[in-house]
Amino acid sequence: MSQPHDLYFFVRLPPQAADRAFGLLRSLGLPPCPKRGAQMRKDGLHITVEKLGRFLDGVPGRQIELAMAAACTLAAEPFDIELDVVQSTTGPSGQSMAHLTGRKAGLRGIRGFERDLALAMRRVGFDERQIRRSFSPHVTLDYRHEPFDPRDIEPLAWRVSEFMLVDSLYGLSQHDVLARWPLVARQQSFSDW
Repeated sequence: MSQPHDLYFFVRLPPQAADRAFGLLRSLGLPPCPKRGAQMRKDGLHITVEKLGRFLDGVPGRQIELAMAAACTLAAEPFDIELDVVQSTTGPSGQSMAHLTGRKAGLRGIRGFERDLALAMRRVGFDERQIRRSFSPHVTLDYRHEPFDPRDIEPLAWRVSEFMLVDSLYGLSQHDVLARWPLVARQQSFSDW
């Protein structure tokens, strides 16, 4: 049987944010459906910035080369992110999933980063169909969950200082990091004067 692989650019939650996000549904009294629950692993919590395609039995080398080229040409600075809403959404298959997301101001940095990454992908020759047309930043907490109304939470915030290219083995919750790139502040701070 063939194993599907998804190629992603994503940002991972730092340990403290992941600890809080991991227990969030239960602390809100929203445990997964007992027979269908598929909670994300704590070390796998992330925001997918770009999904570069699904491939059977491995990602073609040319796709990895293009992704590496795009990432290497990207000049992006660290940014802050703030997530303060837990909600359920229904996917194309009809199953409900639980997500952590945020309001406009808390997502400004990651939206700008995604725009810059998409431009870099275009510059190196990615097919337009491989670049997101819309972007709704979120962290998937549970792949199968009973629907619930959105809930405000105390903000979960952190500074994003790196992004990565990941080969995700579909359905196995396995994310193999192929490369990482730091986000580097290029503006001199006032404390440097």
